[in-house]
Amino acid sequence: MKKKMAWYWIVLIVLAALYVLAFVAYMCNADMKLVESLYKYLMKYHNNRTDIKERI
Repeated sequence: MKKKMAWYWIVLIVLAALYVLAFVAYMCNADMKLVESLYKYLMKYHNNRTDIKERI
């Protein structure tokens, strides 16, 4: 019989993975090329979306 993993362990694992990813991006990309390429991709994605109505 399998035991179900408690929800707080899943939350802890997700938070730890996000922390490690942020640490790697910070330490290994001092020139910020990885973050810059991600930013350019996100800008291209959001600029091409047509299903959003502009609000003021």
